[in-house]
Amino acid sequence: MRSLYCPNLWGGLIVYLISLLATLLLASEPGRPWAITLLAAAAVLAVVLWGHQKWIPTFPPHPTTRIGNANRKHLFYLLGVTGALTLVLAADLRYVADPSETFGLAGALWLAGIGSLLCSAFVGSHSVCSDALRPTKWTTWEVVVIAGLVVVALLTRVWDLTHFPDNIYPDEIMTGTVATQAYINPTGRSPSIFSALWSGIDLPALWFWIVALFLKFGGSTLATLRLPAALFGAATVLPLYGLIRGTWGRSAAVAGAAMLAVSASNVHYSRLALNNIVTQFFWATCFLFVLRGLRSRRPFDWALAGLVAGLSEHFYYGTRLLPFIMFVFFGYILAVHWQQARQYLSSFLLLAGSYFVGFGPLLFHFVRHPNLYFGRGASLLIWSAHTPTSLGDFQSVWKTVWAVLSENLLGISTHSSQDIIFYAPLLLPAEAALLVLGVALLLWQWRHPAAFLMLVSGVSVFLIGGTLVGYPNSVPPLINHWTPA
Repeated sequence: MRSLYCPNLWGGLIVYLISLLATLLLASEPGRPWAITLLAAAAVLAVVLWGHQKWIPTFPPHPTTRIGNANRKHLFYLLGVTGALTLVLAADLRYVADPSETFGLAGALWLAGIGSLLCSAFVGSHSVCSDALRPTKWTTWEVVVIAGLVVVALLTRVWDLTHFPDNIYPDEIMTGTVATQAYINPTGRSPSIFSALWSGIDLPALWFWIVALFLKFGGSTLATLRLPAALFGAATVLPLYGLIRGTWGRSAAVAGAAMLAVSASNVHYSRLALNNIVTQFFWATCFLFVLRGLRSRRPFDWALAGLVAGLSEHFYYGTRLLPFIMFVFFGYILAVHWQQARQYLSSFLLLAGSYFVGFGPLLFHFVRHPNLYFGRGASLLIWSAHTPTSLGDFQSVWKTVWAVLSENLLGISTHSSQDIIFYAPLLLPAEAALLVLGVALLLWQWRHPAAFLMLVSGVSVFLIGGTLVGYPNSVPPLINHWTPA
């Protein structure tokens, strides 16, 4: 055992040092070709060294079976899900009838729909028995470690919020102003939490309601204004730990959660009164339950995945990439793992229905104002929003995109972000060196659903959020503004 472990340990250290050296070389433009060559070599060596390691499988070995009283529980499950969808549809129609209600009957029906969905999915999960691949049991030391990581993440994000960051970003002031005017000192009736606020930005109102709640009870201070985002940033450690643990095991989960807890850019964005950082919490939680659902086949996991995804629509609009990511992921499951996929068709439908439940009346707000949903992103495209029709158009688009893409790639570890928020690369060189090796292994293991999900989400954020969408007062690299989310 020792003879097998030590070569991997020393070999891994050598590969990592090569990747780190290459990452440092990227800062020198004359040495950049050598750096790219070394990075490619490190990626290949990582695959040679670790490419044959067995990851925790995603699909259980045997089909699900029903247990005693299964028919009665399954009927309750179907009626409960149908009732949840009906309640949320009623909430949507109520909102359309009276969109000026702050919460009202529409909100009550929405919460009732969420409760019905969770209860019915929970009961439905107890009617299923399968040889699912159950995760390793939690040990005392593991609970202590993850609790410690949460404490570290919390302290690094909430300590001295007033003085760090020492510059106050203008959007932080506007966040507090909008929240105060809408829900603390409104001139009339407070706007619906299922609407969008801040003219020209049009963020969902629920975030401002949460900020107003903190300001009302904690006082109108900068620290209180920044606290909600800080708590969301710290809380992300938990779903990320579970996500990594389910596929790569305890050691990888501890390492990944520890890096997130102290990541400089992530800590920085968590300490701003902006909801960019909130998206990562919902995405990590959604991905956690999607992969759990593939392993367990239990409706409760799928319901939670869809519900969390739908709730994420109430926060930063970067989450509007998520439906497309899930669509591509399920298409991949159907195409690559088609034999297993047939057993998950009802689960995919449950996730879609749960997404609808989580989205709630806010969905109908966007239906009533169709330009709001994609309007912000479309208005910030780095080229004119028309489809290229000639070779010259394609060349012009590629020239524009490549200039931004190359800057964003260097912005991961070398070039400082120019998004007027975080004037540093996204990752420290030591972190970026690990990223190269990790991406290489994900590409090598692309047939594993967890690997594909990580790849498609990462590429989507990098390409759409960081590259195709610009920012009025900034120049590339801009990926740092989007990737923490």
